[in-house]
Amino acid sequence: MFLKLIDDKIRRAFSDSALQYDVLTGLHKEIGRELLAKAAAHEGNGPILDVGMGTGWLTGRLKNYFPDARVVGIDFAAGMVDVAKMREKDCGIVQADARQMPFQENIFEMIASNLAYQWVGDLPKAFANCHAILKSEGKLHLTMFGYGTFQELFESLEKTRDAAKGNIALPRLADRGQVSDALVKAGFRDVNVGEEYIKVHFQDMLALVKWIKDIGANALVGDMFIGRDWLNRANAYYTQAFADQWGVGATFEVIWVEATK
Repeated sequence: MFLKLIDDKIRRAFSDSALQYDVLTGLHKEIGRELLAKAAAHEGNGPILDVGMGTGWLTGRLKNYFPDARVVGIDFAAGMVDVAKMREKDCGIVQADARQMPFQENIFEMIASNLAYQWVGDLPKAFANCHAILKSEGKLHLTMFGYGTFQELFESLEKTRDAAKGNIALPRLADRGQVSDALVKAGFRDVNVGEEYIKVHFQDMLALVKWIKDIGANALVGDMFIGRDWLNRANAYYTQAFADQWGVGATFEVIWVEATK
């Protein structure tokens, strides 16, 4: 029940942010362009699936790259699906959970996903679902944020928590090893998992937290346990420890995945 409540909160957050999502996701698009360049080596014209499509930005570009292929995008947030349906009329748009995708086995030649799987619980189950619906020799290309993402934010929260918050576990994303293990457990072969670190600047920590909330990803640092006093203490620590002439830095760990069924 607790996990379902978390899932519902994430779903509502992304739905509520759908209309402003594209304005706020320049980083996502830059990474998505690199993902497209890697996926462009695909030579088939069979069906392609975009998992966690958001408003359909990657879905539409996959259709441009592979005009003869049937391209389908899925997202679990109704608001994202509504926007994608208006924008990407040449693609199939479906509301679905990445852990229980409503497709028959051995359907898709390629699955692509840009910065979505970090929000998916139970990665082995989610990747097993991908494996099942891919055709033999089908390819998986995805990016996701990893454990090192927002490391400055988590340090600031850890260093400024008071005794009353001592037993609260701050949620962290999966690391590279966990992602690799989940892919192997799901049955993928030729698994290639890489990583890179990107530094982005914000005015201060509060601006970073607002950005996280505005793109619908606030479940990672949700207000369910971070009160205003703690947030202000953390902001002061963050400014002292991580400020430079451009503001304060925020690290994003991007995990790159290529794998074959």
